Amino acid sequence: MLIMNRKKGMNRIMKDLRDRAERYLAKLDERLGPLVPCATPSLPLHLRERFSVFSTRVFGRNWLLAIENEGWDPGSPTAYRQHWQQLKQATGEDHVAIVLSGIPATIRNRMIGLGVPFLIPETQVFLPESITLLTESFAPLASGSGKPLSPAAQVLVLLQVQHGGLEELSAKELSGKLGFSRALISNATAELERNGICETSRKGKEQRIQFKGSAAVLWEAALPLLRSPVLKTLFVRWTHPVDGVKRSGISALAQRSQLAEDPVPVFAMPERGIRQGLEQGQLNGCVDRYEANAEVEVWRYDPALLADGPDVDPLSLFLSLRNSPDERVQAELDDMMKGLSWR
Repeated sequence: MLIMNRKKGMNRIMKDLRDRAERYLAKLDERLGPLVPCATPSLPLHLRERFSVFSTRVFGRNWLLAIENEGWDPGSPTAYRQHWQQLKQATGEDHVAIVLSGIPATIRNRMIGLGVPFLIPETQVFLPESITLLTESFAPLASGSGKPLSPAAQVLVLLQVQHGGLEELSAKELSGKLGFSRALISNATAELERNGICETSRKGKEQRIQFKGSAAVLWEAALPLLRSPVLKTLFVRWTHPVDGVKRSGISALAQRSQLAEDPVPVFAMPERGIRQGLEQGQLNGCVDRYEANAEVEVWRYDPALLADGPDVDPLSLFLSLRNSPDERVQAELDDMMKGLSWR
């Protein structure tokens, strides 16, 4: 009888969290579909006990909501990421979100960094490609505005967070500093303004950019919109190194941590650098890593824009590795991020 009563109590608590999640989503999307229970027989037993799974349609996409049942201790960000991956694999669905009654800000930020969708009723929702709303410390993003930033907009954010100095600069001045066209700078600042990350003001004939909040607040606000700078990776053989190349990936993280460096060093280059290197015979493509003496990441933007030294900047490095399944890499990334002076 005691066990039965406890189970009924837990079911009532789970139903309460489900109802709160449904009401919260309904406020955000008036076309929200009903939450329908889903059978998950292929899910490991411990996850079937931990989560109750429902399907719904929100902002035009089908989502599975894995609602955490009462009585479980809060998981670590990497544990929730593992649960999320198992849920996706077991259900065959790409859009799966974890519903929690509440989590500390540090876990929330790390889950965003790992790309794990989640929902905390009445407070926060992170559903990539649908909506991001994190009301604790910065302005909400409107539905549909949460698509990833363009490379130029991402460079502006990462520069301001790590180095500052972009406040009150005009499009002309930013263009001269970064080498982007004025039109590209104008589009990037408009993009950031739409997402509530910056404001622009006109002084004389020029519009000038103004970022909102401290470096830490700016980073948290922009993080859901930032993506890995890596477009693709290639295995190559250098005849001699290409100008402007930066150490990246595990090779760069090894310089900042106790990780052993990979036998095949990793470097980052913009796509034009790869083309030039191939055309000029400075590097040759290889079939696999066993023939290569370097792995090259082709980046969306020039890594030299953000770093003067031999390595890529730490925030781009974090973004490039944040989805790594290697627990050691995740632990070293955590330590690296905690050690940044503006955190």
